[in-house]
Amino acid sequence: MGMLIRISIVLLVLSSLALGAAQDGAVEGTLEPSDASAQVAAVRDGATVATVTAGGQGGKFRLPVAAGTYTIIVSAPVSSFPIRLEDVVVRPGETTTLSTLQIMPGSGKAVLAGRIVPPRPDSEVKLIQEGKERAAMRADQEGRYEFKELPAGTYEVRVTAPGHADDITPVVIPENQRVRQTAVLLPIVATDGVDWTAGKVRATGVGLPPANAENAAQARAMTQRAAMSNAQRNLLRTVEQIKIDGGRTVGNLMSSRNTAERIQGFVKGYTIASERQLEDGRIEIILELPLTGPSGLSRYLAE
Repeated sequence: MGMLIRISIVLLVLSSLALGAAQDGAVEGTLEPSDASAQVAAVRDGATVATVTAGGQGGKFRLPVAAGTYTIIVSAPVSSFPIRLEDVVVRPGETTTLSTLQIMPGSGKAVLAGRIVPPRPDSEVKLIQEGKERAAMRADQEGRYEFKELPAGTYEVRVTAPGHADDITPVVIPENQRVRQTAVLLPIVATDGVDWTAGKVRATGVGLPPANAENAAQARAMTQRAAMSNAQRNLLRTVEQIKIDGGRTVGNLMSSRNTAERIQGFVKGYTIASERQLEDGRIEIILELPLTGPSGLSRYLAE
């Protein structure tokens, strides 16, 4: 009787293993040129779950993985940029075949390096050129990142992290030069006047018509100036309340004279989003500032 139980258990284990194997799938593809050497990785939920070294064998490779959706990254020593394929679906017991992967030899010796402030282990840096993602990497524990052997050109550096506004900045990289680019990740915290979805800081100002104006034209000009002055004060007040990390705000940084002057200069770069005359003669003006980008708050903080 005991022997039958042990045999049943063994058969059950073998059956479970066979079922698990049947649920697995694979990703396969071909490198061009066929003698290219590369590392192929399957990434899911930000973690690398499988890798294989490709090279020789006619450029073919096969990467066994469990069923699911993956990002496939192909990195070759001779190429400046890894190939990155998003949303590759592997079905149970099936093989997903990729289109031929063209390995392009590197053509540059420039370097882009920098830091992310505050440093976050879950932050990712992407290089975008001509609307395409050319390379991506995660920053280290101190927020540092570095891309090597880049061709000269104009890139967009996009830094992302969960719970933070993306920092997006265009960068011109000269041939054979080393360029540094600091990124600032602003935590998304509900703040009056801050629209994180649109990436804008907004403030409203209202001006009252003066009692001593000599004519209607003068009254309107004076009311308009009062509304603008009120909107500027409110805009600076809103910027000061924006958090830069868990315990500090922009206003805290402005205790430094240099930082205060820099932020005040940033506030002066507003645009007028709207202006309207109210029924009682008052004028309302709404001003806007960008949170990120080349003229955004993050750039002024990075400097």
